[in-house]
Amino acid sequence: TAMRFPTALLLTAAACACAPEPAAAPLLRDKPRGIVFVLGDGMGAAHFSLAKLLRRDRFQVGRLTEVGLVSTHSTSSLVTDSAAAATAYATGIKTANGFVGIGPDRRHHPTVLEVAERRGRATGLVTTAAFGDASPAAFAAHHDDRKDRRALARQIAQSGADLLISTGLESFGDDLPPLETVAAIGGFQAVRTIDQLRAAGDAPVLAALRSGEDDGDSPDASLPMLAGWALEHLARDPDGFFLFVEQEGTDTASHHNACGHLQAAASSFDETVGVVLDFAEKRGDVLVVVAGDHETGGLQLTGTPDQIECRWATDGHTGGAVPLFARGPGASRFATYLDNAEVGKALLDLLE
Repeated sequence: TAMRFPTALLLTAAACACAPEPAAAPLLRDKPRGIVFVLGDGMGAAHFSLAKLLRRDRFQVGRLTEVGLVSTHSTSSLVTDSAAAATAYATGIKTANGFVGIGPDRRHHPTVLEVAERRGRATGLVTTAAFGDASPAAFAAHHDDRKDRRALARQIAQSGADLLISTGLESFGDDLPPLETVAAIGGFQAVRTIDQLRAAGDAPVLAALRSGEDDGDSPDASLPMLAGWALEHLARDPDGFFLFVEQEGTDTASHHNACGHLQAAASSFDETVGVVLDFAEKRGDVLVVVAGDHETGGLQLTGTPDQIECRWATDGHTGGAVPLFARGPGASRFATYLDNAEVGKALLDLLE
């Protein structure tokens, strides 16, 4: 009924010739029932430009109606790492490089995922990175060492999330405890293959698939497919949901100055955005936010539209602002120049 009420008001106003037309009657709720945050790790303006050149008239990010810029520095450096950048998005708090889900004083701060859990919403993390990587970990864990993957994996498994999908299957039983051991910590089904994922019921799922080249899509399943499955899974909750989706390949390929792998990851990222937007449009009550967390590689594009060449200034991160795009209830809040912590604060506020 909450969704139909504004529409009914508009129809009534249109039927009454004597009533003035409302100046800006919203068709959507002021706050979303679902939030999807899609992160292109390491993606600056040139990375989004590359996706546009590759995808041409199939470019999906262009469907997002609100556009902003995000400053990315951490408290310890003008050049952030992924841990500090994701922590700002997840908690609304700026922190030092290497810190996950904690402030520079090492105090724990609630994350968007944790607040959504407290509000009774379904939650999930989907990434092409290995399980325990810094960006998704910032939404579900609190630690002062992003490299301590065992501790992060344990905390993520205890986060209360309904759905955890990553790569790095080969690291379980080596860098990490066996997959079934980690899954049991949070009462998850342990999933190793796409067939097992498709057969999963309503019980919480912890899936670890084989890693792709340069942390791009797993050879077992593409990120667009995984994002679509996750949305359908979480959307069953009548109280709403929060979903974090990350393409890690755009960052790792940029670190390696690998233009071919970057192009594949950027294309997958944009296709994933399309899957999310298609889902959101059918619902009408879902906010979609798409952003980079920092720029990697100092990427410059040269050549021709049919023969794209990449030039690189570094194999590390740079400190420039990154693009942000949004669509859905609350999207207008992101259409300006924001600090990354302000993005996190807005996401938290939209969950209230």
